[in-house]
Amino acid sequence: MLIKANDEAILNIQEIFRHIHHLQYEEAFFLSSVIIERKDNGDQLFHEWIKALTEFYSCNKKNTAIQLLEKIKPNKLENEIHFKIINSLMCFYIETGYEKEFFKYKEVLSSNLHNLKSEEFLIKIMCNFCNGLYEFKYYKKSLEYCGKSIEISQKHRLFDFDFSKIIMIKILNLLYLGEITKAKNQKNDFETFLKITNNISDMELLEKCIKKYNKQMLHKKNI
Repeated sequence: MLIKANDEAILNIQEIFRHIHHLQYEEAFFLSSVIIERKDNGDQLFHEWIKALTEFYSCNKKNTAIQLLEKIKPNKLENEIHFKIINSLMCFYIETGYEKEFFKYKEVLSSNLHNLKSEEFLIKIMCNFCNGLYEFKYYKKSLEYCGKSIEISQKHRLFDFDFSKIIMIKILNLLYLGEITKAKNQKNDFETFLKITNNISDMELLEKCIKKYNKQMLHKKNI
């Protein structure tokens, strides 16, 4: 667990992560306000982290969220909530387009990954590495991280949303690098996987990403 807790608090924490998984940040923040009454330092960090997620994703107060995490960020990554804070900071900077800050926190996480015990969270962080490098147009480097991430996912049989996102990023990297045949083959294999797992939402997201790429290429060609 992230923090010391009694049975009731543990149930609350599990529910909080369920809300976060479904992008229900305000609901997660409300529940975290319940356990914060114990005034434990671990609880406080956990609560502030969820508050930042709520500010960024639900309230669209991106600068407020970034400032909050910058204020509470740990000097050393000693437990999972420390990793979550730095990982979220890195994601915030990806989504707001701050390349220098992305690389700063990517390096912090990279140098501490050996201390991370959760394979699921490792895949999530690796996925964010792939995404950040892709968003800042480091397609070859992003492709390398995609390969490493897929190997880890296959080794531990972790085929959730982060795995799907990594495959999508890999396909887009291949497209932007001009590896059209490889991208099509990867897309066909991925679509087969999605049909087997009956994951319609990921299929729709993939098509949306491809349409965005085609639109950009058409615009570039017209110029």
